[in-house]
Amino acid sequence: MAVDPVTIAKAATTVGKVASSENGRHVILMSILTPLILILLILSSPFAIFFGLFDDGVDSVPIQTVIQELQNKFRTKIEEEQNDTKMDTITTIVVGSEDNTLIDNTVDVLSFFSALHTTLNGEQVSYLDDKAIRELKEIFWEMNEITTDVETKTRTKTSEDEHGITHTETINTYHKTIWVNSLTAEEMTRKYNFTDEQKTVLKELKTSSNSLMPIGSNMYLSLHEIEEIKSNLPQDLDIKRKQTVEKALSIAGKVHYFWGGKSSAIGWDNRWGTPTKVTSEGSTSTGTVRPFGLDCSGYVTWVFINIGLDVSTIEKTIGHGTTNQWELSTTIIENQVKVGDLAFLAIPNTRKDNHVGIVVGFNEDGQVLVAHCNASANNVSIDRAKNVGLRCFGRPAILIE
Repeated sequence: MAVDPVTIAKAATTVGKVASSENGRHVILMSILTPLILILLILSSPFAIFFGLFDDGVDSVPIQTVIQELQNKFRTKIEEEQNDTKMDTITTIVVGSEDNTLIDNTVDVLSFFSALHTTLNGEQVSYLDDKAIRELKEIFWEMNEITTDVETKTRTKTSEDEHGITHTETINTYHKTIWVNSLTAEEMTRKYNFTDEQKTVLKELKTSSNSLMPIGSNMYLSLHEIEEIKSNLPQDLDIKRKQTVEKALSIAGKVHYFWGGKSSAIGWDNRWGTPTKVTSEGSTSTGTVRPFGLDCSGYVTWVFINIGLDVSTIEKTIGHGTTNQWELSTTIIENQVKVGDLAFLAIPNTRKDNHVGIVVGFNEDGQVLVAHCNASANNVSIDRAKNVGLRCFGRPAILIE
C-alpha cells in the first residue's frame, strides 16, 4: 500500500507529538517508532487512524477534533430530548449499560471506519479530507442512535360544583422514553456484511486499541483519594486478598446471572434462584422472568461486603456498577496483577455490555484466572481472563497498601 508525500511530511511531526505528549506516552512503545520505515508502514495501514488522534499543528483536521465535535452534538441531542417541556415524565435508557451511563464507543467507531475505509479504498485515514470527514460522521451517527417513544395515558376526573352539577374532565399525561444505543463495531460488521478479511482487520484494530490509544481515565488514584476511600472503612477491618478469593469462590456455580442483580446479604441470599422479573432496563432480558441472581458488578460488590465492608460505605469504597468500580481502582498492567484485583472487559463507558470479575489466581502458564458472574455461563464461573476478553485491570483502593 503506497504512502503519499503528504503523509511522509506529517510523519515526523506526528511521531514527535506522540513521543513527547503526556497523552501520547501510552500510545505506542518507543521501540516501534524506529526505524522510519515502520512508521510509514503503520501510517499506510488501518492503524493510521489512531495516529491521527494527535494534532500535528499543521492545517489538516485531526480526527480527535471531528470525534469531539460529534460527541458533543450527541450529548446535546440527548439533553434536548431530556428537556422536552411537553412531557410530564421522561426516562432515558442506555442500551447495554449496566449503570445506565452513556457509552463512549469511539474505539469502535474509529476501528470500524478504518477497517471499512482501508479495505474498500486502500487509503490511510490518519488525516481527513472533506469526503472522509463526511463518511466518518455518517458512520458515527449510524453507530450512535437516539430514538424516542411517547406514551399517552388518559384518565378522567369527575368533580361536582356548588350547584351539584357533575363535571367530567379528560386529562392526558405524556411519558417519553429515550433509547440511546451506541453500537459496537461487531454489530456494524453484520449490517455491512463484512468479509472474513475485513473482520480480521477489524479484530486486529480492536485487539490493539489499548496499546494505540491513550487510556481515557486516570492511571492511578492519588494518595489523597486512596486515604479518603480508606477513611470510610472500619478501623479494625483487615482486608486480605485471601479472604477476597475465598468469598469469590464460595458461590461459584451456585448463583445465576441476573441483569441488575444486587445483594447486600451476608452469606447466602434466599432470593437467589427465585423466579423474578428483570426490571432493570437496557438488556435483551429486560421484562423476562428468570431465576434471581447477580450481575457482574453486583457479584463483585457482594464479595467485598462479605469480607467486611460496611454496606453504607460501598459507594465510596468499592462502588456499584462497573464504572464506579473502575473509578475507585488504580489502573494496573497485567504483570502487576495480584489475586483480589479486578479485571474488566474494557474501560467503562467505551463499549456496550461491559464486564468485571475478580482475579482469583494463576494457572500453570501464569495466565490470570478470574471469577465472574457471566451471562454466557448463566452462573459464577472461573475462566482464564484472556479467554473471556478481560484485558483491563484495576486495583481497588481498599487493597492498595
